Amino acid sequence: MNLNHPTTQIRYQNVRLLQITPAFFEYSAIQKSNKREVILKIQNSINSNVLQEETAKLIQVQDIEGIPEVVDYGNNNDQRYFLATQTLGPSFSQIMQTNGQMPLKNVLLIGLQLITLIQKIHEKNFILSNIVPCNFCMGSDIEDKIIYLKDLTTLQSKNDNKKVVKFPIKEYTFLSPVLNIDKGPSQIDDLYSLAYLLIYLNNAILPWQQFNQIINEKQFQELQNHKLKIIFDQQFLDQQTSIFREWFKYLSTLKSSQHLNYNYLKNILISKIYENGWKLNDQIEYKNEIMSQSSKSIVSIKSRSRGTSITKTPNQRMIETLSPILEVDKEFELAQSAQKQSEEFPIFQQFQNLKNFMEDQQQTENNLSSSSIEQNECQIWKKMEILDKMSKPMQMMNKFVKK
Repeated sequence: MNLNHPTTQIRYQNVRLLQITPAFFEYSAIQKSNKREVILKIQNSINSNVLQEETAKLIQVQDIEGIPEVVDYGNNNDQRYFLATQTLGPSFSQIMQTNGQMPLKNVLLIGLQLITLIQKIHEKNFILSNIVPCNFCMGSDIEDKIIYLKDLTTLQSKNDNKKVVKFPIKEYTFLSPVLNIDKGPSQIDDLYSLAYLLIYLNNAILPWQQFNQIINEKQFQELQNHKLKIIFDQQFLDQQTSIFREWFKYLSTLKSSQHLNYNYLKNILISKIYENGWKLNDQIEYKNEIMSQSSKSIVSIKSRSRGTSITKTPNQRMIETLSPILEVDKEFELAQSAQKQSEEFPIFQQFQNLKNFMEDQQQTENNLSSSSIEQNECQIWKKMEILDKMSKPMQMMNKFVKK
């Protein structure tokens, strides 16, 4: 192979921006080699190792049902890391936006799957510590009955004892009421959070959601005490299905070093399923109005090497080098110009506007034939420096997050 004059090939097509975070750009894309749709994350800061850490965690738990498959990962020559995983369906949050609160049947079937998923993760000495509606998704295929864990960035080793509580706290709703902020989360905390999640799916609300953000430890402890008081309040329990009374009663007897009886919790749900005449293999039914919109590509990754493709049971190997992301769609340049004109808006609003602007531009792109786009691809796309010029808004976001 001639390293001085390598053959450049388009690696991903039909790439569409989904979101921008402080650590990475997230896209939907089509892998050209097999026409498979994937979720593609590209590191936006050379100093960030979020995607590398997520890849390592994903590989360690790839054999667990409900963990998204790793399709591709690696580094480009500019040391920008990328990760491609299987595409997923709507999250619980998106389903509830369309359907409202879930029927009990759905809640029981979901609970049964998630207990098994949590058990398998615990058996590998990991703790989820981020059990929230937006982090669980259905499969992209309507016939896929598996529930997937979308984000593994907060997955941590049981022995790490990392703090997950940083003030001010905005996402406190599903935190366990017995979480020790000094020692970090435990396996018991995951089961409390799961109970909260199931109640939320069934009711569409939790009693403490009216609280504002928690700014200090005193307020945090007051909230935790309030949670404990509510979940053992007879009036609250009478409003819930009986499974949660048994659930909380069992959790209250546990100690941190005690072995968890996952089968006991499963049997609580199974009994309720049979009691109502349902079956364990019934479909989780929901209405999905989230349209999957096809669009022209916003960015193409061009590769000089084959990269890495791994299976459900991957072998540990050196990450092969992916060539630089050579060119960026003209939409980035246009979006950058629009973003500069809205610098007075809050930083997250700016990026939302950026995304919306880019999607509007796709309407114009749709008027071009595929052949025309391919013929003029090298002339209309800009080089990697255009993405680097976006460092100013990314620096603004990083400063915002650190405050």
